[in-house]
Amino acid sequence: MFSRRPLLIAFAAALSASAGWAGYESSSSLSSNRPFNPDRAFSAPRASEGPLMVNVHEMALNDADNRIDENFKVPAPLRNTVSLWLRVYTEYTSEQTVFFDKKHPEVIYEVMDFRDLKRSARNQVAYEIMRERRLKKHRAEYRAAFASLARKAKKTKKLSADSPKLTPLERKILASIAVSDHKHAIREWNSGFHIQTGQRDMIVKGLLSAETFFPKMEEIFEELDVPKELTRIPLVESSFNIGAHSKVGAQGIWQFMPASGKEYMKVNPALGIDERLSPLKSTVAAARLLRRNLIIAGNWPLAITAYNHGYTGIKHLTPEQRGMAIDGRLFSLCSNNKRRTLGYASSNYYAEFLALLHAEAYKDLFYGDTPLPVAPALTFHRVNASITPLEYARRNGIPIQDFRVFNPDIRNLRARLPVGYYVILPGNDGEIDELITAIKSTPTRTRRFAKDRGRRGSPTSVGRR
Repeated sequence: MFSRRPLLIAFAAALSASAGWAGYESSSSLSSNRPFNPDRAFSAPRASEGPLMVNVHEMALNDADNRIDENFKVPAPLRNTVSLWLRVYTEYTSEQTVFFDKKHPEVIYEVMDFRDLKRSARNQVAYEIMRERRLKKHRAEYRAAFASLARKAKKTKKLSADSPKLTPLERKILASIAVSDHKHAIREWNSGFHIQTGQRDMIVKGLLSAETFFPKMEEIFEELDVPKELTRIPLVESSFNIGAHSKVGAQGIWQFMPASGKEYMKVNPALGIDERLSPLKSTVAAARLLRRNLIIAGNWPLAITAYNHGYTGIKHLTPEQRGMAIDGRLFSLCSNNKRRTLGYASSNYYAEFLALLHAEAYKDLFYGDTPLPVAPALTFHRVNASITPLEYARRNGIPIQDFRVFNPDIRNLRARLPVGYYVILPGNDGEIDELITAIKSTPTRTRRFAKDRGRRGSPTSVGRR
């Protein structure tokens, strides 16, 4: 009989991360019986707070401690974009909204803070309503200020932030624009005005969940000859929320759409099976998809971008454009770049990945006191006879609640599992080859694949403002 306590603690961490860590106790606190308090992670010093942390942001961007593989360091043309997303992931929470220029991410106008509103609101619904009202009002004020500046620019050769004829908001806009080396007319800056909700708290939760699975995921990627750094893509796709689903039907940490999921995995609602929800099975599928993207794209920055953009738009790039992806120039956001071939979301995707890769590598400095991960021992079992999950769990002496934790892809516990299906059970570490073999090595072609890959809409993407 195996001991399940450390293993269940690890998986409880993963599941409860999405639900706010209710009742979770970390492995690192077992000896002292001190429950993990996520507030310590949320309230940890940030890169912009405290004299000891003031340089953390630059340390991570520059990879001062050499924690990042040489192939995934931040290229100079992407530095400003990665810098913005690094702040979104490490400094600003979901109760803060960043006002910035989407074509020049170094231009940050201000950060609206709704933490006091959250504390004073009667309930979550009231908070959301009041927050949206304030955002809508302030955005309108910015639009009016941009319009006013455009009119004043016609009457004078040069607008100065020191001019007494300007309103405080107009002066703030001009002062913010001044940090950029790019020069544009006011109407250009107006068209780039954008807002983004912070995600620090979501990423802390995601990391708590992800650390349970990262060791196995890295093993899968190394076996399939994919850089282990790419196992951090689910932090971009879903903030590593195991139960994540988008409005357009994407599911799981890797956010596979139904059609693209069926290419590599079993997605059968009639049987109550959806392997997109299994963190490990979907990781095998993602590794195979990324390898295919690499063959089409020619380099990893483009292969990663294709995970969001779709490979059909990537394969038409010229050799010169493919080379520009390696040094980051292809992802330029400025409207002066007449050679842009990607949309806003796809142009940002590789920078978001790099930002989260660096945030996770320097998580001890960005997020503070978080629990140590527990890598569970798992065995992969092939079902050799038609049987229900309930009966299979009973025969193997596994409590049904534990079975569900290990196999979130099995939705209907009373429907018979197909012969050859793999289930994951606690026990001595199983050979990862068995799980890899279970996921299709040759994808099934679907007509909708290209369309789905281009509009997958992960929760992270859908949540952008």
